[in-house]
Amino acid sequence: MNPFEKPEISKAKRILAVQPHYDDNDIAAGGTLACLVESGADLFYLTVTNDLVGVLDLSLNDDEAEKQLREEQRQAGEIIGVKDHFWLGYSDAGRYDYFDLRKKIMQHIRMIRPDLIFTCDPWMPYEAHNDHIQTGRATAEAAILFGMPRIATMSEVDEEFSESPFEITGVAFYATSNPNTIFDISETRLKKHSAIEKYETQFSADDMQMLLMFLNHKEEKYAQNDSFSHAEPLKVLRSIHLHGYPDAVHT
Repeated sequence: MNPFEKPEISKAKRILAVQPHYDDNDIAAGGTLACLVESGADLFYLTVTNDLVGVLDLSLNDDEAEKQLREEQRQAGEIIGVKDHFWLGYSDAGRYDYFDLRKKIMQHIRMIRPDLIFTCDPWMPYEAHNDHIQTGRATAEAAILFGMPRIATMSEVDEEFSESPFEITGVAFYATSNPNTIFDISETRLKKHSAIEKYETQFSADDMQMLLMFLNHKEEKYAQNDSFSHAEPLKVLRSIHLHGYPDAVHT
């Protein structure tokens, strides 16, 4: 293994995908994740916020809305192949502590034991949504710090990790402006789009149609220089590229 080369994500066996909101993984990387599941990987979703800000039906109270959101996410996850879901429940578009978020992501890394992590790219130019910035940065930092035993999360999780440590191969950032991987989703794009159609609580019928048309356009555009028809862009880095490595942007 060359530590300066990007990792090969197709070899992943256990994936943790950390998202700000309930639909981000599927919208930006659902085709890739579905393909990796088909290749034998176990896939887990960790959702940071409660997603309540985007709920269209104002007659729903918070409990009703959250129940509906999670049911839609489960239905979409069955299509993609998600093995299990975890939720942190931070206030959507609200105030929450970065270090508390980082600790909880580290806890789930130690608990789920992934060899590959997916999350949104917090360094995408003009990204204005703080949920995306906080989630991406906290996940990236958790990926380089989770092995430090002096950083405590939950005692039983930490104890098990100390007895049986493991390593992460890399982090795949989606919604990125600087991809180094164009992943073929020609065989799984229909799964991705079918999963996204389950997210009715936050999309009107017209908005959903526009989203799917936009995604199809982008998927075709990213594949235009290759032999396949549809693709998703990713920035894939090893954990060692995420600290003190100026060439990461060129990796």
